[in-house]
Amino acid sequence: MYASANHVLPPRSVLMRLLVRSSEYRRPRTWVRVRLAFGAFNLFLGALLLGAAPWLGSLTGLAAVPLTGAALIFWTAYRLQASVRVSRPAVRT
Repeated sequence: MYASANHVLPPRSVLMRLLVRSSEYRRPRTWVRVRLAFGAFNLFLGALLLGAAPWLGSLTGLAAVPLTGAALIFWTAYRLQASVRVSRPAVRT
């Protein structure tokens, strides 16, 4: 018996398989909120390091690490939320 075309999930990318644990799909809204909180923290930390550039000198380049991490966290949170919207069928009342 074949699955209907309406409920087939798109395959996950390799990056999503590495960054998002399968247990996060059980409560995706909670994990999106957690990821957004950590992304905001990384964004704040990167901005703080950029603001401290006069004192850090040549170590200012370290600000790229949390900023890149924040971008990656926000991207995975967006993809996780988008995958939840795709996978849930419309409920008719």
